[in-house]
This record gives sequence, structure tokens and C-alpha cells, in this order.
Amino acid sequence: MAGCGEGDAARTALPGSAEVCSQGLQRKGRCERRRLKAMTSEQLSQDLLRLLREEFHTDVTFSVGCTLFKAHKAVLLTRVPDFYFHTIGQTSNSLTNHEPVAVENVEASEFRTFLQVIYSSNRNIKNYEEEILRKKIVEIGISQKQLDINFPKSKNSSDCSLQKHEIPEDMSDRDDLISNDNYDLEPASELGEDLLKLYVKPCCSDIDFFVDGKRFKAHRAILRARSSYFAAMLSGCWAESSQEYVSLQGISHVELNVMMHFIYGGTLDIPDKANIGQILNMADMYGLEGLKEVAVYILRRDYCNFFQKPVSRTLVSILECLIIAHSFGGESLFADCMK
Repeated sequence: MAGCGEGDAARTALPGSAEVCSQGLQRKGRCERRRLKAMTSEQLSQDLLRLLREEFHTDVTFSVGCTLFKAHKAVLLTRVPDFYFHTIGQTSNSLTNHEPVAVENVEASEFRTFLQVIYSSNRNIKNYEEEILRKKIVEIGISQKQLDINFPKSKNSSDCSLQKHEIPEDMSDRDDLISNDNYDLEPASELGEDLLKLYVKPCCSDIDFFVDGKRFKAHRAILRARSSYFAAMLSGCWAESSQEYVSLQGISHVELNVMMHFIYGGTLDIPDKANIGQILNMADMYGLEGLKEVAVYILRRDYCNFFQKPVSRTLVSILECLIIAHSFGGESLFADCMK
């Protein structure tokens, strides 16, 4: 009986022990990350859906019956590459810039839903793409076997899509810009993962940024949908709205790279080499509330252990966090640090 009692004691962690504190920290960390991911993912979906509805910077028009739908080639290319090649890819050479691409054998309401799914779904949308293609295949008389041969399935489709379109001349220069640190950053969703490919392997870009003598290719539509600063810059009121090459001041190439990863992918981390205080200032300037939330999450996690039983080392980092919170006006974080 004594032996059983000793075993029970060994298996039961005492309240306030290091083991219990560690378990509490892990639970808190998982909970906070789930909350951040859900919030960031939802915001990315809403921003892209607004991009579709407001139709700014569109570069392709579809005709379904008597209804016209405007969209963005880059989004279609990275999200539904097979559909892209069966529609735009087959006709792009014979159409003028504003001539609609006819989509037959599909109802307008169904195609509208299809576009909304492309722009906003946080999940894999291969099934939606295959359903639309199946109807189009019937219309043009292409067999499923031929489709499989011409357009590989799964992730190879996206790789293929990026290879068949615009390859930037400065790709070799970008090897130093997109570091392994950034590749490890977790996108908020499938949508974020797909959009991030447009930045990491640029295609269909229509604006270049120069920072620290380095060049970054981007997409006006996505920038405008995600950032209030870029929305103002690209709306037509600024001189930069009509420029293909824009120099950004007061920001390093490391910080811009972090910002672009968030704009495109809703990434949930910040590389160690980035200055988190500078990231917060940049996020505030460019109107990226979601990136500020990510930075605050990093501060709470890495500097404050989510305020779980601080030890002397944690108290020092909490003081540093307090200074950062004061500098960017983070009242909630500042109050937590002062407790």
C-alpha cells in the first residue's frame, strides 16, 4: 500500500511546481497561437474577398452568359492553376487586354460562388476547381485522361504554374532576400500558403519596391487589399500610384521582407534577426493591425512567458517588453507588464 502511495505522489505534480508551470505555459501558448491563427486567417479571407468584390486592379474578365466577372490573374494562377491554364492560358495570346474570357457550361451564380471560394476559402479548394473543370471538359470535349497528362495534380500544379509564367530577371538577387528564417514562418491558412507563393516566386507582379538597394516584386491588388497605407498610395492620389518602381524610406529590407510575408501569407512568426520594436513601428505606419497582433504575441511568448510565474531572467525581459510596449502605445501589453 505504501508503495502505491509513493507511486501516486510521483505521478502527481504539486501545485506551483516547475512541471505544473511548464504545462500551464504550454497550454497558454497553444491557446494563444490558435486564437492568433484564427484571427489572422479570417482577416486574410475578408481582405481578399473585398478585393474580389471591389474589383480594383483587376486584369482579367470572364463572361458567363450575360454576366461579367472581373478577377486577378495572379490569384487564379496560384489558387486554381489548372483552371487558369484551361481558360486564360489557352486564350491569353488571342485576346486583347479587356476582351472577356468566355466560360461556357457554367451558371453565373455557380461561377460567382467559385470565385468567392478561390478568394476566401482557408482550405484546399482542389475539389471546387475539379468540378468547374469537369463541366468545361464536357463542353470542349477533352477527356479526363488528357487532362491528367497535360496538367499534373496536387502541389506540382502550383509549381508548374509558376514556371510557365513570368520569371523575374532578378531572381538570383532575391536568394539573399528570402532567407531560411522566412521560409519557416507558418502561414495562417491554405489561402495564405498559396498567396505567399506569389511573393516567394514572383509571377504576374506589377510593382517593384527598392529598399537598401534590393528589389522586391509585388502585386498592387494584394497590397491595397491588405494595407491601408498601400491602399492610399495606390489609389491614384499619390505620385507612386502610377509608378512601376517605388523606393521606400525608413524601413530595412529585412523589415520589408517580414511585412510582405505577412501581407501575402498572414504569417504567425517573426524571424529572430528582425527587430521586433521596428516591426511594431512599421506595422503601425503601414496600417497592419494583424502584424501588430503577431508582434505582441511574440513579445508575450518570448519576453514574458505569457506572464506565467516569472523568474529573475524573465523579469529582465519583461522590463524590455515594457519599454517596447510604451514606445508603440500598446496599452494592454503595458498594463500586463506592470502587474
